[in-house]
Amino acid sequence: MFDLLLKTLADLKEPAILWRLFVPFVAAIILVSLMGYGIFGVFLVSDFVTQSPFVQEMGVWTSEAEQSIGAIPFIGGVLIWIVGMVFAVIAGILGVLLGSYLILLFAMIITGFMTDSLVKAVHDKHYPNTDYSGHGTMTGMIWKLLVYGFLLLLLFIVTIPMLFIPLVNVVWFWLLGFMFFRYSIVLDVGQVILPEKMFNEVKHMTNWTPTSAVAALFLMSTLPLIG
Repeated sequence: MFDLLLKTLADLKEPAILWRLFVPFVAAIILVSLMGYGIFGVFLVSDFVTQSPFVQEMGVWTSEAEQSIGAIPFIGGVLIWIVGMVFAVIAGILGVLLGSYLILLFAMIITGFMTDSLVKAVHDKHYPNTDYSGHGTMTGMIWKLLVYGFLLLLLFIVTIPMLFIPLVNVVWFWLLGFMFFRYSIVLDVGQVILPEKMFNEVKHMTNWTPTSAVAALFLMSTLPLIG
C-alpha cells in the first residue's frame, strides 16, 4: 500500500500528470466559490427565504428557547453560550466538509473527461511495455455513479441523527464521502485499464491495498480544505 501511495505522490512532480490534476481542482474551487456566494446571497436578500413562514417560525422558536434557557438562575447564560457554540461548531465542520466534497465532486467530474489522457501519462511513465484494455461506456459509468450516489444519499438521510453526535458526525460524514470517492475512482480508472472480469475481481472495498491508498489520498485532499 505504501509503495503505491509513494509512487502516486511521486507522480505529482511530473508536469504531464500535475497539470491534468491541477486544472480540474482550480476550476472546481472557482465553481464552488461562485455557487457558495450565490446561494448565500439568495438566502441573505431573497424575500422568498426571509419571509417564508418556516423561517419566521424558526426565528420565533429560537427566541422563545433562548428566553426560557436564559431564565434559568445562575447558569442560563452559560447554557445559551454552550448550546450556541456546539451548534456553530457542528454547522461549521459539516459546512466545510460539504464544501470540500463539492470541490472534489466537481474536480472528479472534470477529471473524468480526462481519464484516458491521465492514464496514458501514467502508463507511459511506469508501464510503457504493458498493454491495457478497458470495458464499458461513459453512459454506463454515469448511470452507476448516479445510482450509487442516490443510495448513499438515502443512507445519509436515514442516519441524520448521527450528525448530532460530536466526533461521530465528522467521521461518518467523511466516510460517506470516501465511499463515493473510492467507488468513482475505481470505476472510472478500472473501466479504462481493466477487462470486465478482472475489474469485478478487484473492485470490492475489501481489496485493502487500493482502498487504503485511496483513503490516504482522500484524507489529504480534504484536510487542506478543512485547515
